[in-house]
Amino acid sequence: MALIAFVGNQYHKLADTSIIYDGLNLASGLGLVFYAYMIGAVPFMITNSVWAVVSGIDVVRYMAGKRRWKKKRR
Repeated sequence: MALIAFVGNQYHKLADTSIIYDGLNLASGLGLVFYAYMIGAVPFMITNSVWAVVSGIDVVRYMAGKRRWKKKRR
């Protein structure tokens, strides 16, 4: 999922300010935190927790209406 967000952003199909981008990053971060927990990789778990939290904050801001929703980068 993270690669989908990255590739979409690189090819200007997905803005880094869109909820889809942040949602994909949130889901990816949470999935990788779970994976890191399962294999006992604490540094990997910490890194991906930060990634998930930062993306989660943006998703919450979208839901609260504090950020504009965009589909494509201009």
